[in-house]
Amino acid sequence: MRFRIAGWLRNHWHVLLVVPLVVIVTTWPTFPRIFDGDEFWMHAMHNDVWFKVWDSWHLERVLAGQADLYFTDLLYHPTGLSLAFNAYIFPHALLLAALKTVLPVDDAYNLLFLLILCFNAFCGYALIRYLIKDKWIALFGAVVLAVATPFPFGQTVPDLILIGTLPLTIYLICRSISERSGLFAGLAGISAGITGFISVYIFAFILLTVGILAAFKALSLWRRRHFWRALLLFLIVCSAISTLRFYPMLMNRAMLTTATDTYHFRYRSNDVLEHFVLASNPLTSRIFSVALDATPYHDLVGSRLEFKDAYLGYINLFLIAYAIFRAPQRGRLTPWIVILIFFATLRLGSYLTVNDVEFADIVLPERALRDWFPALFRNIGDPGYYQIGVVTPLAVLAAYGLAALLKSKPAKTRRLVALLCILVVSIEFYIPRIGQTLERNKTAFVAWLQAEPEDHVKLVHLPLAAGPATYYFYMQTITGYPQANGTSNRLEHIARRYIKGNLLLHTWDRNRSIHCLKRNEPSYTAALNQLLDDGFTHIVMHKWLYGDQFIIQSFKNIPPAYDNGYVSIYHVEDMRLSCQNQAAELPRF
Repeated sequence: MRFRIAGWLRNHWHVLLVVPLVVIVTTWPTFPRIFDGDEFWMHAMHNDVWFKVWDSWHLERVLAGQADLYFTDLLYHPTGLSLAFNAYIFPHALLLAALKTVLPVDDAYNLLFLLILCFNAFCGYALIRYLIKDKWIALFGAVVLAVATPFPFGQTVPDLILIGTLPLTIYLICRSISERSGLFAGLAGISAGITGFISVYIFAFILLTVGILAAFKALSLWRRRHFWRALLLFLIVCSAISTLRFYPMLMNRAMLTTATDTYHFRYRSNDVLEHFVLASNPLTSRIFSVALDATPYHDLVGSRLEFKDAYLGYINLFLIAYAIFRAPQRGRLTPWIVILIFFATLRLGSYLTVNDVEFADIVLPERALRDWFPALFRNIGDPGYYQIGVVTPLAVLAAYGLAALLKSKPAKTRRLVALLCILVVSIEFYIPRIGQTLERNKTAFVAWLQAEPEDHVKLVHLPLAAGPATYYFYMQTITGYPQANGTSNRLEHIARRYIKGNLLLHTWDRNRSIHCLKRNEPSYTAALNQLLDDGFTHIVMHKWLYGDQFIIQSFKNIPPAYDNGYVSIYHVEDMRLSCQNQAAELPRF
């Protein structure tokens, strides 16, 4: 066994060396930051970072028997929150929990980011080497799959990048059909089924990709029993495993209807030029933007951010074109071309947009699929998720093109050209990691809070906006205290009923101040009493987060129990001072 492993390592040393090196360079400075223990630094500015840290913390509590997997009363206390539709990424949460035992949470999260990209590449390498039988070309395809994984403006979360099970499932199902192996069909079902515990989007795209490939193979294999047996076994195993994830969603019909209608009327589009310009690349964005007369930054303040994560790469497009026109046995490319076009078109959204000019009357296939198959396609709230399905066929077709280009070339030439193409791809897809730093003064209040004599501390974090709410997840992982707000996938309006039903919380939720005046004293007092009766003890004002300037007047006559310039903490019971100081009438705000 030891000799077999040694032989395998000798044969594949290039992928074990080159892939981690490319990942480290193209995500710089994430790798050196892992060893920097002096500063809390996350590789992504995306707010969901805090959510994934909370998921890991919650899963630890579940494993310890201290919490329910699909419900929590620590968020949106006191009513609690169903987590059936929470975007859990169980492998990531478990690995993060394990790494946190030996590394700080930020270093563990950053290390997992790099490991996920390597995992994607290794799975792509297995698939492409099986299809093409050349380890250096397979290495090139693996690098494409790693670096072309969605990087929206350098902001990355695990459910967008942990796509390795997609090429892995395809590799296993292809081997099961060609080798007539029930074992590989079962392993493919396990790979796809486990994906239900990673991302529902990736799970759906695996089934769509396998369906397209199976349809093409059925043209020649429909009379072969082993073909249908492999597909049936794959579906049985996949369904058996994934049902464990989807059963909690299906149990509550009313909640399921609410969750699936979240994006019912949301029609979006993405610019066609996103496939050809990567605005975050400091080396190529200016050149391509000028050449295509593109306007990559439509609105950096608003909700639309153009040309962020759909880039296909010019070397990949060249190699794909070469494969189509020059590759032998072009029939093998057809299903991959269909898959690439299918997902790349869906990535454009419901209607056509070209260089920031919208053609709302030109309806694209994504709109039709939303109407024809609402159970699936209406639940995909942002067409950007379709990029997940683009990456694998992009890598496979680019590898086929490189193989056609290097046909009959000596081994040394193939190796050198493959490495040169890897260099070009790495430059094309490079996005510097901006990251986010959390200053220690912003979390220093935790030590003070934990020293409070209260037996049951329950918090109201302010401001209550959606962005800070995800940050408060991290606050909970290091305090463990229940809190009045948070964020929720698809069930936000249900979870926030308590906030909207309390005058104080509802006013703060609208980024407005409220003071106890004669005209609102009864309702103010009733809302305050409700918070006290439900056990809330402290109001934590994060003054460095956007929105605090609109609600800070609420505490004008109330002395903070703690204040370090970044965070102020008020006792909920001290809010009665607002009514006692009515003589000092506040100006209208």
